[in-house]
Amino acid sequence: MFGIRKRRSSTTTAVGFATAALLLLPVAAQAAETPGAPATRTAAKADTAVEHVVPTGAAARAAEYWTPERMAAALPATPAEARTAERPGAPAPSAPQKPTGPAATGSDPVAGTAAAAGGIKVSVTATRVVGKVFYRASDGKDYVCSGSAVNSTNKNMVFTAGHCVHGGPGQSWASNWQFVPYYDHGSRPYGTWWAERLVAFNGWINDGNFGYDVGIVITSPNSRGELVNAVGGLGIQWNHPKDRSMTAMGYPQAPPFDGQWQYFCAATTSQRSWWTTDQIKMPCNMTGGSSGGPWIHGKDDNVYYSGWVNGVNSNVDNRDNPTEMRSPYFATWVGDAFNTYSTY
Repeated sequence: MFGIRKRRSSTTTAVGFATAALLLLPVAAQAAETPGAPATRTAAKADTAVEHVVPTGAAARAAEYWTPERMAAALPATPAEARTAERPGAPAPSAPQKPTGPAATGSDPVAGTAAAAGGIKVSVTATRVVGKVFYRASDGKDYVCSGSAVNSTNKNMVFTAGHCVHGGPGQSWASNWQFVPYYDHGSRPYGTWWAERLVAFNGWINDGNFGYDVGIVITSPNSRGELVNAVGGLGIQWNHPKDRSMTAMGYPQAPPFDGQWQYFCAATTSQRSWWTTDQIKMPCNMTGGSSGGPWIHGKDDNVYYSGWVNGVNSNVDNRDNPTEMRSPYFATWVGDAFNTYSTY
């Protein structure tokens, strides 16, 4: 089941595809972001990526750990309470970076059509490049998030939320981390990939700043080989306009969802007006468990792997009855991390 890693050189309303899982946003985080509160600055640069190398043999242990019973009982992820943090200066303006094109591999899977949530009738094709994330947090509990396969040089990269790989201030890295593309009511039709390396950013790790709530995971090959070669991969873009048409996808698991299939929100994004974070937002009612699911620009529903990741599900306006989803704005720091880890 597991591959041997070859040496690497040192990037409008919720609508469902059957049922899914996303993040639970803490109500406490909203109060923590009140303007005028005392500001603290992270000692290290907030946009600096930090990596955690998973110990040898962890893939086999994770595969053994995640029994069907544990997977079914895992909780929708809730990020640690965010502390107010002064946002570092905005990145210098630059021309949009050329995105990495999606990988044209494999054949189109049988497409699921979204079952509307909240009575909204919208159809978006389910995609095998989006999957469900399972991990054990430093609090000793099992959680679920969402993520997407991204087309890196070495074809082994997953983008997710930072709080799906690290617990934030005072906490530690996730363990037993695994990605199941196209998870479908307990079925794993394309297999499972396990983490070899977890990456988060200082702004999230030290300050719980949702403006840096991005996670990157380098996966080990399994019996099907590298992740993107097996299921395809989205492209990625950064430094693009904040008002773009995007489709947010994930596996929301907190009520009224159950985390068993993909859901989506489709809307035009806009700047979130908070001085403490650099985020974009869209109308959306996905709940906990959808954390880490991609915000896709240019999704073509006739091509399962199409589009470019421009954000990830991070936090909402109300944990129990969300109406707005937020994502960190993908600026130069995201592109730098993508380029750094693309060849790992």
